[in-house]
Order: sequence, then C-alpha cells, then structure tokens
Amino acid sequence: MSRPEGLLLYTPEDAERNRWFISELCRYAESEGLSLRLCLVQEGDPRPTFRQMPAFIVNRSRCSLFSTYARDHGIPCFNSAAVTAVTNDKFLTYDFCCRTHGIPMAKTRQFRRQDSANGLHYPLVAKPADGHGGEDVAWIADDAALQQYISYFREKHPAPSYPFLLQEPVVTGWDVRIYVLSGEIYAAVLRTSENDFRSNFSLGGHAAVIEPDTAMRALVQRVQDILPLDFAGVDLLRHPDGGYLLGEIEDAVGCRMLYQLTDKDPAKDYMRHIAQHI
Repeated sequence: MSRPEGLLLYTPEDAERNRWFISELCRYAESEGLSLRLCLVQEGDPRPTFRQMPAFIVNRSRCSLFSTYARDHGIPCFNSAAVTAVTNDKFLTYDFCCRTHGIPMAKTRQFRRQDSANGLHYPLVAKPADGHGGEDVAWIADDAALQQYISYFREKHPAPSYPFLLQEPVVTGWDVRIYVLSGEIYAAVLRTSENDFRSNFSLGGHAAVIEPDTAMRALVQRVQDILPLDFAGVDLLRHPDGGYLLGEIEDAVGCRMLYQLTDKDPAKDYMRHIAQHI
C-alpha cells in the first residue's frame, strides 16, 4: 500500500535556515506512514498546479496563496488558509482578533509614509505588517525617529502605499510565547530582555519554560476558538495596567527554543498530529 504523499512548503531563505528541522519533519513523516517532500515557493508565485494532487500540504512558507489553493481543492493543509492569511498580516490579525472578536491587543494603526504624523502620541512601536522574529521593529520616541523609520522603510519597500504599523507600547522586554499544537497548549516560554525592548530569543533575549497561568490559558483559548491552530505560536504581552494582551500569532512558528529548553520533539509531535488529521 502506497504512502500518502504530502508537500512541505518553505521559501528558499527559510529552508536554508531550517534544514535540520525540515529533515526531522520528513523523517517523522516516514515513521507515521507518510511521505513528505520539500517544495520551495515564494509569495507571488503563479497559481500552483500539480501533476498529481498531494494528499496533504504542510505550509511553512507563510504564503496564503497555497493554503487557499489547498482549501479550494479539498486538500488538508496545516495550518489552514484562514490561519495563514490572518496571522501573516499583523494589521489583519489586529482587525480580526481585536476589532471583530474583542481579544485585547495593543492599539494599532496602519501608517503609510505619506500620512501625517499630526495627532500621534509618542512613544510608539513601528513594525512591518508582514514581519517576524523582531525584524525591522523599532522604538519611535518622537517625530524625528518616525521620519528616520519612514526613510529606512522606503528603501526596503519602494511602493508608496506599502504600510507599516504603529502600535502603542506595552511592558517592554517581556513576552510569553505559547506553543499550540493540535488545539492544545504544548509549551510556554517566557522571553525577557534587559537590553532591548524586544524580547525575541533570536535577538539575544533570555528564555525560560513556564507553566501558563489561568489568564494566559483563557486568552489562548479565545484565539483557538476563532482561529483553530494546528501548530503555531501565540505571543502574549503585558499591559502596563495589568493583565495580558495578544501580541501576535506565529504561523510558521520556530522551534529552536523548544529543542534547547525542553525534552519535547515538535517535529515528531506535529507529524503525528498531521497523520491523525488527513
């Protein structure tokens, strides 16, 4: 009996950084009676066509086009088209989770470089709508810092209408990444930094495994209720007045911290989840 054959989607850049994890996913696919093949894709690639439809797709590319194609053709896709579309646009995450469903988040607005800075109240945090890993996130203390960020952003994104986000700051140098697997909390890691308002582990922040408290669990469940996650990271922030806020949701969540800090094997457990749902 032939094994169900699936595609593992990565961008070339992410595939290079994640060669070991890719090999682990493929290895554990075999042990679950599946076949998994790496397929390199980019946002903006033509509509995908396949000589033979895959039995399933594991989309780690952050490109929603391919998840949408899978949904429209009845192909199981992990994560779903809705998750990939919403979570990889930070303003859409804010609009969907906060504005539509009332999940608490830091107040956020889109800003295009031709917009007026009148009425802004500093400090603010600027970030790309499609960024991840803390890349291009900046502290904006005043108008001069905003103009400097606009100049920097213009070089990276020449299109005049391409927006970035301005966000009210919360407690800095602190967040909790809660890994969700198969709809359940899989692990939680507190990330802190004494030298940077960003707490990302990849930027040199400190990380420690914690047991999420009742309020953290409730907030993650609210996310799961509106946006079912196969495997993703839910980042929680602290409000200066107390309580937690949803920071963002990482679709193609990195697993480096889990391998370094725990005895968990996310590649193995993720492939087991996939095998049970195709």
